[in-house]
Amino acid sequence: MDKVEKPFVVIIGDVSGSKQLSGRNRYQTQLFLKSAIVQINEEFEGFIEAPLTITKGDEFQGLIKNLEDAFQIILALEKLIFPVKMKFGIGVGKIFKMGGKLPIEMDGPAFHKANRALSHAKKKKYCYSMETDDEALDLLANTIFQLITAIKLRWHERHFRLYWRYKDLGTYREVAALENITPQAVCDTLKNSRALYVKTAEENLIQYFQKSSAQSDQSEALLFEEARSSLR
Repeated sequence: MDKVEKPFVVIIGDVSGSKQLSGRNRYQTQLFLKSAIVQINEEFEGFIEAPLTITKGDEFQGLIKNLEDAFQIILALEKLIFPVKMKFGIGVGKIFKMGGKLPIEMDGPAFHKANRALSHAKKKKYCYSMETDDEALDLLANTIFQLITAIKLRWHERHFRLYWRYKDLGTYREVAALENITPQAVCDTLKNSRALYVKTAEENLIQYFQKSSAQSDQSEALLFEEARSSLR
């Protein structure tokens, strides 16, 4: 068993309400999830340490190199699998590799944290929950996750579609042309559904995660240099 000192990010996702699905619907949902995971693994290959892998019929695990990319992957997967909804647990910490390259062949604190985070998301009915060694970071991120969930729970399919198209295209006019409506109608829908607040919150979280990861890398590099200097 090899202990990896560098902290990694574990994502565990679980399909919401899967136990209530009938046999055929459950099977189709699993195929849908599998197809989306294949696409995510290809698109984000450079950011993934161990590929997203289905561990049960309606659950997957993945090992990501840093926090900002982990959240980007979650948002991308959330879009791909819509209207299927998932709960996501995010854990940051050390891992143990047991000779394999898949998440199911690994263990360690990061996996345990992700499991606890997923349980918390299910209990509180949040879209996402996170656990790291930084309580202040967890408090900040999980509070924002809670607010994002509260807003998205009020959305219908049209809200999600307009939101994702606006994120991709960047202007009301381009979205309006695709939807065959006026730019003002796009603007009003996004504002009234608080979608612009969600967009800002997600983008700011990604920036914060990026800075947090950079600071962590700098601290580890400094500690390594100090340890190397002490051996001279």
